[in-house]
Amino acid sequence: MDGLRAVAALGVLLYHAADWSGRPGRFAHGYLAVDFFFCLSGYVLAHAFERRDIGWLAYLRIRVVRIWPLLVLSTLVGAVLTSRHSPPFWPNLAKGLLLIPRMGHPAEYTFPTLFPFNPPAWSLCLEVIVSALWFPLRRAPDMVLAAVVLLSGGVVLWTALALNGVETGWDQATFWLGVVRATFSFSLGWACWRYRTPARRPRLWLPAIALFVVLVVPVFPRGLTAWNGLYDYACLVVLFPLLVTVGAHDPQGVAGAICRATGDVSYPLYALHWATWAVMLRLYPDGWRTVLPLWFPALAVAVAPVVAWIALRLYDAPVRRRLLQSR
Repeated sequence: MDGLRAVAALGVLLYHAADWSGRPGRFAHGYLAVDFFFCLSGYVLAHAFERRDIGWLAYLRIRVVRIWPLLVLSTLVGAVLTSRHSPPFWPNLAKGLLLIPRMGHPAEYTFPTLFPFNPPAWSLCLEVIVSALWFPLRRAPDMVLAAVVLLSGGVVLWTALALNGVETGWDQATFWLGVVRATFSFSLGWACWRYRTPARRPRLWLPAIALFVVLVVPVFPRGLTAWNGLYDYACLVVLFPLLVTVGAHDPQGVAGAICRATGDVSYPLYALHWATWAVMLRLYPDGWRTVLPLWFPALAVAVAPVVAWIALRLYDAPVRRRLLQSR
């Protein structure tokens, strides 16, 4: 699972690097990595907490400690670099640090990002909301789980068909659809844990390649975008739960070490890749352009994992240890 999480983080990085450099669609379905993250979280949190005797506040503290340090770092970097472009500064900064989405009156909902100083934080916000609401229900009967899957799945299917995909939740206009999107994949991961059975473990590279391919390959020509929604939905319903299930084991030796090392970097990579890109843009000698030269996104893809590893070793891991010890 750690290794697959790293593949998903790479898919997001490639998707955004192509889009931000003026090459949208080059890694067409990288946004689905977010749904894989949600599904993975449902499985992992159910494994860790469904049978554990722990209070809600203690659980929330563990979740906050896991997410908050890198959220603060990336939000502060974004605030320094983009303060003039996202007024009002102090309210947006406070909301970003507290992981509160920027929302206006429903009649005024448009498509601005929910977190102007750290746009990728929208998925972290959704994961926190869903996982917090899940905890009191973690021991609910199977019928409750089935109802959550069916109801949220129906809404996500309607969204996928109406919008030709499930890429929603990152802006004000689709925030609540994003909550349902996160609920669906999270509950599928939860169901995978509840109904887990011993399964044949394929060679390690097979699930990794399968996940990478579905995230980055443009399956349908642009003229057939109506099929894109069905493709997205099939990934959510079939492929991602399958990958989570077959990935629930601990490979030994070198393979296991690689999975653990890359998995450790996956969250810092996701949390910091936008901030890394923003810093690189400020250092770019020719100024911002609609279409950046190919070497720039290629360099970003190489630099972002290095920045994530440094942040993990020198900042994130030490801060989390200190926070967990300070009880």
